[in-house]
Amino acid sequence: MTRAALDDSSFWEIIETSARKAYGNVNGIVGKVREHLLQLQPAEIISFQLILSTNLNASYSWGLWGAAYLINGGCSDDGFEYFRCWLVTRGRKVFASALVTPDSLAEVVDPDEDHLEHECESLLYVARSAYQTVTNGEMPPGHLRRSREPAGENWEFDDVAETAKRLPRLSSLYRKS
Repeated sequence: MTRAALDDSSFWEIIETSARKAYGNVNGIVGKVREHLLQLQPAEIISFQLILSTNLNASYSWGLWGAAYLINGGCSDDGFEYFRCWLVTRGRKVFASALVTPDSLAEVVDPDEDHLEHECESLLYVARSAYQTVTNGEMPPGHLRRSREPAGENWEFDDVAETAKRLPRLSSLYRKS
């Protein structure tokens, strides 16, 4: 019997198993996710994309954008989307903590390792690629739903005092004077 859809737990299991197998390497994680998706039914691949889109929408907040701005030394609209994909690759626990408290990312990042990329654009396209390989066709449209406006209160990320108030631990890591 084949499953028609993937659930949230299965989504995170794919992400976290892939992260372990790739030793946390962002590009390796996406490769491992793709390998896993290639073993699934088309409906399950579509479910993976829908859950990814739901998680990206859930993480579309000013607080996380401020965190991305600090961590990446600036952050455009596209860069924030890629940052949120990177956040997904860190696993369910890190992702969930960051949704509630963006400053919790201070436990995950290391400014002394700034050569590490805190973006993962390729995660956006992995399900579409796997679907195309499995079906020899295009993924039906409508599976990349995006929120219109970030949640929460906007602020000027270059305002050092305001950012330090909202993201004290990340600020102390990235704005050493």
